[in-house]
Amino acid sequence: MKRFTLLLFLIIVATNSYACRCDMYASLETFMKERFVASDFVISAKVEFVKDSLTKGDYVMSTDPTYWRQGGYNAVLKVNKVYKGEIKTDIIEITPRWSNCSQYFKTGDTYIIFGYVNNKGEFATDVCSGNFSRTNEDRLKIFRKIRKE
Repeated sequence: MKRFTLLLFLIIVATNSYACRCDMYASLETFMKERFVASDFVISAKVEFVKDSLTKGDYVMSTDPTYWRQGGYNAVLKVNKVYKGEIKTDIIEITPRWSNCSQYFKTGDTYIIFGYVNNKGEFATDVCSGNFSRTNEDRLKIFRKIRKE
């Protein structure tokens, strides 16, 4: 039994982890300030629809089999406001990294998005970027404070 327990422990510890690793910060405000500065663009945008063509309905990126009906990762956004950066159009598409760090967007929701332009010139973001729904009052309050500084 001890050998089995040890073997099980080693298998669990030795296998690759697919979790996303984000940096840690002393406070949410510090995190949001850093992400604001580091981002190529910061926008408020509504998710119009999602184009998750790579999953082809086989639920690769989510355990919820209906996720692609409710939202997804390859979001087409209507830009409401640009806080940082230069966005020359009111409709942009977020290109996901197709990893566990990809940001999930719910269709119809409005987000504050801290994004970057990838090496192909595409708009991108991920879960470590600091994005949040505009319904999150705590983060919205901090965001407003950061913008005034």
